[in-house]
Amino acid sequence: MTFSGARNTLGDVVWIASILYVVAVQPLYLRPIEQTLPIVLGLVLVGVFLKRPLFGKRKNAGPALRRVGDVVDGALVLASALATGFVATQYAAIIFRQGAFTQADLVVSVITVVLVLEAIRRTVGWPLVVVCFVFLAYALSGPYLAGPFLHRGYSVARTSQQLTLSYGGIYGIPLQVMLRYVILFIVFGAILQASGAADFLVKFAQSIAGRYSGGLGKVAVLASGLIGSISGSAAGNVATTGSVTIPAMKRAGYPPHVAAAIESVASTGGQLMPPVMGAAAFLMAEYLGIPYARVALAAIIPAIFYYLAAMVFIDLYARKNGIRGLPRHELPPVLRTIREGWPYLILLALVYGLLIAGFSPTRAAFIGIIAASALALVRRVGLRTTLQVLRTAAASSAVLCAVTAGAGIVVGVVQLTGLGATLAGALVDASFGNVVVLLLLVMVASIVMGMGMPTTVVYVLLATLVAPALRIMGIEPLSAHFFFLYFGVLAAITPPVALASYAAASIAESPLDKTAWRAFTMALPSFIVPFFFVFNPALLLIGTPLEVVHAAITGAVGIFLFSAAIINHLAGPLRPWMRALLLGAAILLIEGGWVTDLTGLVVLAIVVFVQRRAHTAAGVTHG
Repeated sequence: MTFSGARNTLGDVVWIASILYVVAVQPLYLRPIEQTLPIVLGLVLVGVFLKRPLFGKRKNAGPALRRVGDVVDGALVLASALATGFVATQYAAIIFRQGAFTQADLVVSVITVVLVLEAIRRTVGWPLVVVCFVFLAYALSGPYLAGPFLHRGYSVARTSQQLTLSYGGIYGIPLQVMLRYVILFIVFGAILQASGAADFLVKFAQSIAGRYSGGLGKVAVLASGLIGSISGSAAGNVATTGSVTIPAMKRAGYPPHVAAAIESVASTGGQLMPPVMGAAAFLMAEYLGIPYARVALAAIIPAIFYYLAAMVFIDLYARKNGIRGLPRHELPPVLRTIREGWPYLILLALVYGLLIAGFSPTRAAFIGIIAASALALVRRVGLRTTLQVLRTAAASSAVLCAVTAGAGIVVGVVQLTGLGATLAGALVDASFGNVVVLLLLVMVASIVMGMGMPTTVVYVLLATLVAPALRIMGIEPLSAHFFFLYFGVLAAITPPVALASYAAASIAESPLDKTAWRAFTMALPSFIVPFFFVFNPALLLIGTPLEVVHAAITGAVGIFLFSAAIINHLAGPLRPWMRALLLGAAILLIEGGWVTDLTGLVVLAIVVFVQRRAHTAAGVTHG
């Protein structure tokens, strides 16, 4: 084995050790969280500097330069172990000497900040690093700023100590949520997939949706939604299901760019689909101080609307282009599929049930891991497969830990300087007190930030910076947080930086820009949904049962009409005035009032009547 291969393997071992440590320690509280945080972060940092060499991607780096890189990487590995080890062993003393830190504390705090920034650069690139530098510069340069952003300013020592020796920075809520909940659910999903859950979910989707118009497109949406509900990763879903669904859709008659667009939209929605929803849902529960089950339940209707928009698009596109479902003999029978894979459904239902019953996400995920491990033993999952899924889960967890530590830097600076209240006032002033204008500003910020950073980081930044402004304007907190989470997710399919679309395009061998714009238009109805659950919280299950049912039904019809207007097809091709009326009717229906609903339905009736009359007249003429 080469030196680079050995260090890469060692990095995998360290990362796997980090998630196994969390699984073994966190659910049973065998170590205090104050000690677990630096231990896990230390393992993550060591793994990053082992697996991501300083000059690893530079083809022009000669032997001498690579040797220098190896020395630097070795020094960073050692520094990571010492800095986090110091905090892990001295955590009790550090808590007691808050405000009276020693010289050793200062050195460790500065080194830790540098290590985290470099780890972020090596895992997700420069965008988040630049954001962190901007906030650090803000903390240091307060006296030199003007207007509402002027503040007293803080020294390097004070800033770094706030970020690393308190629990409001790097070791703050974002990283704590990773350890308490997210890593456990990632491991749960990985073990499920190792035991064959992904294959079962694809077959299950085929048995349910494969026979209908545009069948394989609907299978892709359903399969990606089901798999996304346990993985919560857009790019991961594209890689997992896209390698199967995209070639199948192409064979069924979908153009490559349309097949890639369908998969990218379907995979992106996994971050909105309970129970995992990426890491952001757990963060939302923590920030709002509500049970995670409440967040998961509130996400159901928005997630259904998202996938309904995709399904309607596929159905109308398939009818318009004559793409039929699979023949019955090619479909796996529903009952046989369920009989073969019922344990997976039981496991998912078990986790859902525990959350709804009031179990903490930590306890629910831990029980799920034990049950999934038992299933893997029964299924005789081999050691190689087990190690592979643990390696994948550990890599995903390590990247999330690195970026949430970076998000902690931003949160720490905001808490130190009071920037949150300052920015909230500035946003309210910029919107001239108009809620719609403020929401548009937040939407743009969410999408722009989501283009360059993971959804988890985008959520943390917006929850820290813009949530206070939305609260000032009287928006219900759960609605406000779902609003910017939803748009942070949609950034993955929003040009010009549509990462999920680009990943799907590489599998489909389709043009990147054509794929990205098709995915964007396909998901366009979903872009209006967040505005309406702000003004109609019944879509988040806030209200009476009648209000919730009313909002869900009329909203679903509105999504259907919006999709029909976008695809330019209902019972047949639409005239321009019909498209305009359908868009108006869709907005009226999704808004949720009885008067607007009746108006929308009248508009729909007019369009359908005119289309049928024209179709009848054409038939008579033809006859």
